[in-house]
Amino acid sequence: MSKINLNDLYRALHRLNRQMHRVSHKEGHRKGRLYHGQANLLLLISQNDGASQRELAEQMDIRPSSMTEMLTKLEQNGLIVKKRDNKDQRVMHIYLTEEGKKASEKITESKDTLAESLFTGLTEDEQEQLLILTQKLCASLEMIENSYGEEMYHGHHGFGHHGGHCHDFWKENGMHHRRGYHHKYYSEYE
Repeated sequence: MSKINLNDLYRALHRLNRQMHRVSHKEGHRKGRLYHGQANLLLLISQNDGASQRELAEQMDIRPSSMTEMLTKLEQNGLIVKKRDNKDQRVMHIYLTEEGKKASEKITESKDTLAESLFTGLTEDEQEQLLILTQKLCASLEMIENSYGEEMYHGHHGFGHHGGHCHDFWKENGMHHRRGYHHKYYSEYE
């Protein structure tokens, strides 16, 4: 077997990532207008109903101001409600509405269908191997990212598209990531 060119492997992974985002974007246009980051946030809230706004921002690794903006849009669409904490009025807890629960279910179905389509050409063993390899790559990237220190974040201190970690990459259907991709559409409820 000949030695693999690591640059070719890197380019192939980069291309796969871009293709996955394009398909996700097109899927969103087909089914609605909920931004990809908002769809991921809705799924996160469905798994952590009642979480504080700050906790959600930390889990998605985005700036609190970006979280506020995303939550405002979800609230305007009737998908969530915000409730102040009884003990600390500065803390806001986030809950899904019935409409939000329906939307979350449809997003999950859409993600599941997309994942099944993507991985249908792989055997179960290959899928398991891919998961292990992807987790190893994420761990390597996290170590590289940590070695850069704060200069990598351009003042974002771990929030936003410059920060984050990928160790939770496969957490929510195998596609969870901690960054908010605010310019990508994902499927919305009907």
